[in-house]
Amino acid sequence: MSALRPGDITDEMIQAMDTAKRQALQKDLRALAANIRADAEGRYDSPEPR
Repeated sequence: MSALRPGDITDEMIQAMDTAKRQALQKDLRALAANIRADAEGRYDSPEPR
């Protein structure tokens, strides 16, 4: 492997960035799903509509 110069981006760096983005997106989606679930449970926990 040749010496890296300042500013060089390796495949490993790109893969690490992609993994971090996917993990952040999954975290955001889990939080959104939890909010939707909590909202639905609060809305439909009684026979009377809100």
